[in-house]
Amino acid sequence: MNIIPGYVELVEILMACGLADRKSYFDAVSHDLGFDFEPGQELGAFLLKIRENENWSIKVVADVFSEIKDSVIFFCDFPERPGGEILLEDSIESLANNFEEKSRCVVNSILSNNLNFSQEEVDKILEGDLSIVPEAVNKAEDLSENTTWFITQLINFPRQSKEILLFALNEMKKYYEESGLRKKNRDQIAEKLKLFENDQYNQIAEGFLDFYGIKAREDLPLHLLFQNTLKYSGLKFASSCNTQLIVFSEHFKQIEEIMNPSVTDNTLRLFLRNLADQTKMQILKSISEEPKYVDELAKLVGLSKATVSYHLSTLSELALVKSRKDHRRVYFSLNKERLEKILKGLETLYDEGEN
Repeated sequence: MNIIPGYVELVEILMACGLADRKSYFDAVSHDLGFDFEPGQELGAFLLKIRENENWSIKVVADVFSEIKDSVIFFCDFPERPGGEILLEDSIESLANNFEEKSRCVVNSILSNNLNFSQEEVDKILEGDLSIVPEAVNKAEDLSENTTWFITQLINFPRQSKEILLFALNEMKKYYEESGLRKKNRDQIAEKLKLFENDQYNQIAEGFLDFYGIKAREDLPLHLLFQNTLKYSGLKFASSCNTQLIVFSEHFKQIEEIMNPSVTDNTLRLFLRNLADQTKMQILKSISEEPKYVDELAKLVGLSKATVSYHLSTLSELALVKSRKDHRRVYFSLNKERLEKILKGLETLYDEGEN
């Protein structure tokens, strides 16, 4: 597989917006994965500008970036060579010139990944059959009104969506520079990109895909994108329109340890911490019997879909659950192979204590 590591500044904006209105989510996942994260002065200043701005377009785009960044990331261009960089102004110019092409990829990803349409249904919609879209968008309970509105506009009125997006991005670019976050990220990313040789990139990416059971296409390049804004990226793997990518962040140091074939003491500690959570334990017991989708799990544990999705996100990061898509639904099941390794680690710890 051809691995292309690189840096896309627009990805930093996507990640920062994720923290703008979902800080509690990132805090909770960070805690469950065993690391603490406090926004620095620069990120704090950027987020303050976003939160205090009363402009409707910026509020809409910030919500969209926060909630469906695994799809809107395909508004980006991606480096064609290892170590390449795509600056924010280049992404904005490319969007202005090629919005129709890019929006088609974004819509493709939204329909298949966020609204769970089959590829056959996606193809029909992209050919102009929009009849099944409104009902599906309205049923997307985990998305805000701003995001569902933008999805509808993007499908029905792409020109208006383009104006809203470009206006918001140009404003966000100002905040990104004025806050000092841009300089901080550029300086630190430059150092990170120097740390790896090409064979290490390949090893990291292939190990990551194998560990999480992700089936990337061998015939396409895999873009390995670094981001520096958040410790936890919240986006593992995404694909659309013959493009596939992984986003890495500082939390990969923790994930590397979790991926280690030899179960470490820290991995056992994280496992026990999450197993001690009653809701996570309920979810694991439920999906051990048979695969279930989020709506089913939410009813079983008596919590909202958003809360269940958060718990599934953490369990997925620890590779304790696997997922598969079936028509409009994503089913989650227990990763028994992973659980067996962890239980063997606990047995070893017990045996050592006995001796």
